[in-house]
Amino acid sequence: MASPRKESWGAIAEAAQLVAGEWFINASILQCHDALLGRLVFTETGDAIYLAAGGELVGRGLGFWFFDRGVVGFQVDIFQYATSSTKHVPTEPTRFRGIAKLPPRKGGPWIGEWYFAAFQSPPRLVGKFQAIRPSQAPPVSTADAAPLEDVPAGGKKGIIAMMDKVALGPPALSTKAWVSHRISGDISDVFYVRNFLEPQQVEEMERVIDKTCEWEHMTTRDTQEFGCTSECPCGRSLVKADLPKWQDNLVLALHNLGIFHPVLFPANSVRLNAYSPGQGIHPHADGPIYYPRAAILSLGSHCVFDFYPMEDFDEEKRGFSWDLDKEVPASPELPPGTKPALSILLEPGSLLIFSGDAFIYHRHGIKACEEDEITRQVKNAKDIGLSEGDLLRRGRRMSLTIRHLLPRCMCTGPAS
Repeated sequence: MASPRKESWGAIAEAAQLVAGEWFINASILQCHDALLGRLVFTETGDAIYLAAGGELVGRGLGFWFFDRGVVGFQVDIFQYATSSTKHVPTEPTRFRGIAKLPPRKGGPWIGEWYFAAFQSPPRLVGKFQAIRPSQAPPVSTADAAPLEDVPAGGKKGIIAMMDKVALGPPALSTKAWVSHRISGDISDVFYVRNFLEPQQVEEMERVIDKTCEWEHMTTRDTQEFGCTSECPCGRSLVKADLPKWQDNLVLALHNLGIFHPVLFPANSVRLNAYSPGQGIHPHADGPIYYPRAAILSLGSHCVFDFYPMEDFDEEKRGFSWDLDKEVPASPELPPGTKPALSILLEPGSLLIFSGDAFIYHRHGIKACEEDEITRQVKNAKDIGLSEGDLLRRGRRMSLTIRHLLPRCMCTGPAS
């Protein structure tokens, strides 16, 4: 918790005492009452954590709060969706701000202004929020809440200035640091980092895998899932399990690079695949059970990784069932003769990231062959010194696919 001006320690301490702790919060958005409903926790050091409430909503958010001259302002970035939803969540959360006077000293509802704050756009007043302590009576609907009170102009101006200064920047993969890694072409949001790991790091990771992993042998590949593997009691989601330490460090590195959104920290699903020459994986889409972003770390041999033309079939038809014959998430058949729209040669130690439309609408796969032919679709061939028509013989390849599996219930606790 901070103030943009020199408040007395007494005022700061009183604000922390009145604000810090847990609240039930509901908010209206454009005449839709109680559009947001959950628990909001403020820490004494200025953090804000949101967890959706109710059996049909799963969601969480992170943010901060400030105090200035009797006014409190807070901002929270929220991912939220219905447990029954078959749609993908967006790649970026929804950002909200609340501005109000200090909470009542004698308890009771805390009511303030509620703003929608899109990136690079001025915050827009869309309704009001109402918060109440868990020990008090449940909050009434925002439709029945008391009217908004005027917020002191001086404090409000200072709060807005402070929130604008520390507001989160653009999505990480749109920053200058990632522009050089973007793969050009008709498919957006595909990134490739050639030497993400040093050769000795690749060798060490291969040794750890060969020593510790317990493979499930499939026709198309060998595999092992980490992080989320067993069904929860209701059968609608998976129970979170701790990742091995060597994977924890990798996930933390990806988090620090901004590859996965901080609201969803940490990425909770790692699938390890191993392919012998002649094996591959059928074109497929991972589906809305995941946050729409995947990071694939390649080990061992190279391979050509293919993305297929955009499809517009219903989201309900993808990613929620398993094709036993193809050993991938089920999807409608590709039209006969469909060829890749974009291909990338994945080298040992490289990192491939694809997100948004590339994740949702473009199937990806690896041809089952012993030699990869370099075609004009292989966008990074020239960078590696290869020409169209070159043949590369495969060896044993391993990969780690890191994603965030989205919970579909609350029976095992908050979204994780």
